[in-house]
Amino acid sequence: MKPLALTGGIACGKTTAGHFLLEAGFSHIYDTDAICHDLYDDPTPELLSGMRKNWGDDVVTPDSRIDRAALSERLFAAADRADAFDALNKLVHPAVEQLLHELMKQDAVTENDLVLVEVPLLFEIGWETKFSHTVAVWMPRETQIARLMARNGLTREEAESRLAVQMSADAKLARADFGLINNGAPEHLRKQCFELVEYLKSNLL
Repeated sequence: MKPLALTGGIACGKTTAGHFLLEAGFSHIYDTDAICHDLYDDPTPELLSGMRKNWGDDVVTPDSRIDRAALSERLFAAADRADAFDALNKLVHPAVEQLLHELMKQDAVTENDLVLVEVPLLFEIGWETKFSHTVAVWMPRETQIARLMARNGLTREEAESRLAVQMSADAKLARADFGLINNGAPEHLRKQCFELVEYLKSNLL
């Protein structure tokens, strides 16, 4: 079976859900955000060239890494923020996909393994067709905003600005094959993760 994708809005608890799903029986879990960070620290020549072309030399450090802070500033200051993020996605995501496949090959992943790939912008970039099934972590919007403000030290306006460039948690949940409702204690989420893995092993493997 192809890997499953885990998605959800920012600060909804995707990482926590991923840990619980791994504990429940997934054999491998890959985080596309972490893969992206690795690429920013050690970018391909094509990625460096694209970054400079789109956002200038200031987003590349003297040692040829991508300056995340400078890039973020350019993206959120863009006249058309949606177009700016679309340009970034088209540049970065092919490189992320290639590195993901390389990592899976290194780990000798087989069709019999239960594999999970965390993709925060799964539906926004049209990657849902690359996976056997999709799982969305959902959280009430007010709780999501509060968590994002506390975690990242943001004002409410800044937190809402970040949410505005993503599909809502409600929309992600509606499009996913499976949903994990993160509106209570961690044990509530953990129980759902174990139930999901039991279902997958009984019905899909």
